[in-house]
Amino acid sequence: MTPHYFSEKPSTTGKTILIHTHQLGNRLTFKSQSGIFGWMKVDTGSELLLNNLLLPKKSDLTILDLGCGYGFLGIALAKAYPQNNFVLTDINKLAVRLTKENCKTNDVLQNTRVCQGNLYEPVKNDHFDIIITNPPLMAGKKILKEIIVSSINHLKEQGSVQLVVPKKKGLISMQKMLASVYGTYQVLTKGSGFWILKSEKAKT
Repeated sequence: MTPHYFSEKPSTTGKTILIHTHQLGNRLTFKSQSGIFGWMKVDTGSELLLNNLLLPKKSDLTILDLGCGYGFLGIALAKAYPQNNFVLTDINKLAVRLTKENCKTNDVLQNTRVCQGNLYEPVKNDHFDIIITNPPLMAGKKILKEIIVSSINHLKEQGSVQLVVPKKKGLISMQKMLASVYGTYQVLTKGSGFWILKSEKAKT
C-alpha cells in the first residue's frame, strides 16, 4: 500500500508549489509538496476553522496545532497573535520539514515550535489552552478516537479542543466521541460542507 499523508514517510512525486494567501489580515506564503494533506491549495475546512476559532481574550496562550500539514493553521494564527505561543506537530516528516521552512518564511519563529511524531507523543508532558486540528479522516477511526480521547489529558482547566469535520464523513462519530469524553460539545459554525466543533475541559 502506498503511504498516505498520515505516515512518517508519505509517497510523493516531489512536486513543490507556493501557496499565497491572505488570512487574518496578513499576507502569507506556504511552500507545499505532494504527500502533504491538501497540498495544492488552502483547505476549505481548515480555513473555516481558522476563521471561527474561539480564542480567550488574554495573552500568553499555548496552542497546539495537531497534524499541522504544511503549517497553515498554526502559522496563520502565530502571525495574527504574536502574543501567544504555538506548537505544530505532525507524524509526517515531510510536513514537519516544510512547516519549519514556512515558519521562517512567514517570520513566526519567535512564537512557534515544530515537532515530529505520532499524535501527542511529541508533547506528552505539555498542556495547552487550545488544541486545534483538522483530523486525518483517512487514517481510520482508531486514530480519530485517540485524538479525541487523549486531547483532554493535554488541556489545561477550561482549555478546549476545536476541530473541523466534513458533514458527510465522520461527523456523527466525532460528535459522539466528543460527548463521551467531554460530556458535551458546541457547534461553532457550519459551512461549505464542514462543521466546526468545540469541547471544553471542565474546571475541577
